[in-house]
Amino acid sequence: MIPDSSPDPPLGPDPRLASALAYLAWWVSGGVVWLVERDRPAVRFHAMQSMLAFGATFLAWATLWGGSFAVLVVSASGFFLLQRLAQLVLLAGFIVWAVCLWQVSRGVDFRLPFFGDLAERLAPTRPKPTQPDPTRPNPAQPGPP
Repeated sequence: MIPDSSPDPPLGPDPRLASALAYLAWWVSGGVVWLVERDRPAVRFHAMQSMLAFGATFLAWATLWGGSFAVLVVSASGFFLLQRLAQLVLLAGFIVWAVCLWQVSRGVDFRLPFFGDLAERLAPTRPKPTQPDPTRPNPAQPGPP
């Protein structure tokens, strides 16, 4: 018997586990999985989706939270409003995070609205079809007689 010379995937043989790891620590773990996984397009897709969705959520939360302190100089009610909005963004992020972990651990191929389409363009799960070059002759078509 010849031993299998193909290397094991860096995050283990189960793609569901590797995809779940991409969501585990929001955009940070997505970035790590993106850098480590090279051969499994579905895992790379989930890593990219994690980076995009939770990176945007974190950025929105940090902007609202930091902005609330800048507004505090002008208005106390503006401070409390931005703090509440930051909490809502964080809560929504945690809900989406839990859904992502649940779906990927079940093996469901899902895409988040907007972020899924963007992740598909940045980390395609299927190879793009090649377009024939019109300047080169096609060997399947006979030439002129």
